[in-house]
Amino acid sequence: MREHTYLTRIKDDTWTDMQRIKELDGRSVNSLINEGLRMVRDEKMQELSQRRKTRTSLASSVGW
Repeated sequence: MREHTYLTRIKDDTWTDMQRIKELDGRSVNSLINEGLRMVRDEKMQELSQRRKTRTSLASSVGW
């Protein structure tokens, strides 16, 4: 599997929270960040799908 290295800036408060979660969960910060990215991706895909359904429904109801 290919990997992409990406440098980022994380606010101190968020980093502190991540460190606490890391201690509780036992996973690396990298693992937690990747999980968060997957969650954002899934949410956006659902949002796009819902928009597409709404657009199709509107077009069907108008007769386009």
